[in-house]
Amino acid sequence: MGRTAMRVMVGFSAAMGLVLVTGGARGFAAGVRNIRMLDNCDPATFNQAVGDGTCTSKSPGVPFPVFISQLMHSGQAGAWRFMPDPVYLRDGEQFIATNYGGEDHTFTEVAEYGGGFVPELNEILGLSPTPECLAMVPTLPNGIVEQGQSTSPEDAEPGVHHYMCCIHPWMHADIVVH
Repeated sequence: MGRTAMRVMVGFSAAMGLVLVTGGARGFAAGVRNIRMLDNCDPATFNQAVGDGTCTSKSPGVPFPVFISQLMHSGQAGAWRFMPDPVYLRDGEQFIATNYGGEDHTFTEVAEYGGGFVPELNEILGLSPTPECLAMVPTLPNGIVEQGQSTSPEDAEPGVHHYMCCIHPWMHADIVVH
């Protein structure tokens, strides 16, 4: 085989290897379900009320006083949610949660929904913290999912699993594994 033919063959083999590797990566990513963590915080008012860096959103959103008013009147702020809810998975199918919002969140499995580890929000909502959220406090910032970050892929045993944000406890989703 001549040099030109050898280069073409090596180039073709490398290109096919790249296609297989990237195709495999896409196949893996496509097999992992993504739960979206969403919020719509207004950086100016949230950072002023709670502290610098609380909201890293690049655009205006729900002002902090409106957020608090929503919590007081309905027990939730509609723009702060996990999507989809519920999530249906096959046994062995993996899932991740990705933070698309401007605030930090957690994606914590709990036995029952309840309050998080932010006393002020629990007070507004009339909730007591869940044991799982309280257990996170000594290890913080472990468990925090910052803007643009995702949890590690995981799977769950068949059944219904409850996941919530320990910062914003009305944010929750059921993972139903068949």
